[in-house]
Amino acid sequence: MRLSLGRRATLVTAAVALLAACAAALVPLGSANAARGRGTNPTWLILRLSDLSLGYLNLELEEEQGDHVFCSRLTHPEDTPPKMGRFIDRFHPRGCLGGYSRLFTPPGEQPGPELAGTGALPLQSDAAADAGWKVVPEMLGRLMPDPPHEVKAKERVGTATRLFHVKAPRILRRTGDKEAFLVWRTGNTLAAVMVIGDSFAETDRQAAALARLQDAHLRMPSRYTLAERFDGEVPLDDPKVDLPVYWLGRNFRPGGELPDNRLFDSYFTGKAIKENHEKFGSEAPYPPLYVRYANIRLATWSAANWHIWADSASGKAITSWKCTQTRTIPLAEGTATIYGGYKEDYKRCPKDAPKAFTAWVDAGGVKVVVNPLPAPDFIETVNPYGSFAGMEAIVRSLTLRPPRFP
Repeated sequence: MRLSLGRRATLVTAAVALLAACAAALVPLGSANAARGRGTNPTWLILRLSDLSLGYLNLELEEEQGDHVFCSRLTHPEDTPPKMGRFIDRFHPRGCLGGYSRLFTPPGEQPGPELAGTGALPLQSDAAADAGWKVVPEMLGRLMPDPPHEVKAKERVGTATRLFHVKAPRILRRTGDKEAFLVWRTGNTLAAVMVIGDSFAETDRQAAALARLQDAHLRMPSRYTLAERFDGEVPLDDPKVDLPVYWLGRNFRPGGELPDNRLFDSYFTGKAIKENHEKFGSEAPYPPLYVRYANIRLATWSAANWHIWADSASGKAITSWKCTQTRTIPLAEGTATIYGGYKEDYKRCPKDAPKAFTAWVDAGGVKVVVNPLPAPDFIETVNPYGSFAGMEAIVRSLTLRPPRFP
């Protein structure tokens, strides 16, 4: 089921809150090698984005987490159950946590869980792992208003397995009201997978399948690379993308004095959001398709909704101003107009060269705006591509990205 932008934002916010709480209470696991090898990095032991089918996105569990895996020591606030508090005080466990949300299901595949959480807590001794294993219910109990209900695990993962059922928080029940935590032990590591769904039969099956994938990392730890975690292209593979996708590849290398730029992320909503005017400022219209690099933003509009941008105050800023200079560049498929202007709409034009740049590209039946203004009064004048040469390098390098699912 495809989520609207607003609904997905609500879902992700709730999921982050839930999984961030898990960071202080879930017991994750490691492998025989990981558990006994003091040098093993706990980030190597969680379920990876690359373990899941195409269509999943990372959930950031803390502000500005970026490309880093969320890791922390278990905390001991005043309301910590005594047994759990003794475990934390004695062993000072530190683990890592991850979360994933499903954006789409590839054609021909069975849908995976809309939300999945993963945790790993490598411990340094049998005694520590034994103590942690005994307080698993207490750790899970810190996450829920009601204590988790332990049921018999139908499938075994690792050397010991425990399964818990919980009623999902109300804010997450549109994704299902059944929440399962499968916790297991491999060597001296505890690990956990969380899944939310419509039935416990479904969540139990999915949790066991994900746990087996994660357990392989516990048994044979390996570096969890940035490439494996990167999800910036995932929205562009969504079968619902119905616009031509013009981009600069994953890595844009224009050469010369212009810096390289790496793809940061992308969004497809399928809807154009009109300019928002509020008392304390305006926000530019939002396009149906957005592709962002470190210093480059590409906003794609269809012919039907192009007027939303072109007629907006943000769209007219720079492009319609008196002192703005323009250059038209012929392309293999269309044309591009580069606009070089200034911080404001001067009545007398400055003698300095233009410092604020944007470009409008007409290609393939769509309009692509390069570095659109985020607001009509938010004029960027410092950008390594802020020149006619920089803009021309971008528009000449735009290529059509073929859809993954024709």
